[in-house]
Amino acid sequence: MEAKDDPAGMGSEADLAARFLAAIPARLEADPHLVWRGRHLHTRCMIEIGTTRFLLHVDGGRVPECRSPLPPLSSWDFAIRGSVRAWDGLWTAVPSPGWHDLFALSRRGEMRFEGSLHPFLANLQYFKDLLALPRTRGVA
Repeated sequence: MEAKDDPAGMGSEADLAARFLAAIPARLEADPHLVWRGRHLHTRCMIEIGTTRFLLHVDGGRVPECRSPLPPLSSWDFAIRGSVRAWDGLWTAVPSPGWHDLFALSRRGEMRFEGSLHPFLANLQYFKDLLALPRTRGVA
């Protein structure tokens, strides 16, 4: 595997999970256009970062609930499961080719989608932007 095929600076699963949990509500509320884009969306999504799972409840473009661990017997409409490498690569300031997009990561075998994908695909740009919120800001 060449260096260009691997994201730089692997973060730990706990670090990535903490970054996700901190960034989603705060950065989403700071982006009224993104909230507006998801204004008709009402769904529950399970996000998996390595072995850490989050229940992400989206209601009218806002995220009133983002929690881990999942409550017992929790239900979700669809899941986005990614390796630690996938999320780390996606969330770098300038992701490398192949690490920049959810579907590029899927093609690499680093991410997969499960469940009823209609809410995900019908609101694809919303989810791509939402899940890019933990991306490191600025370029070094």
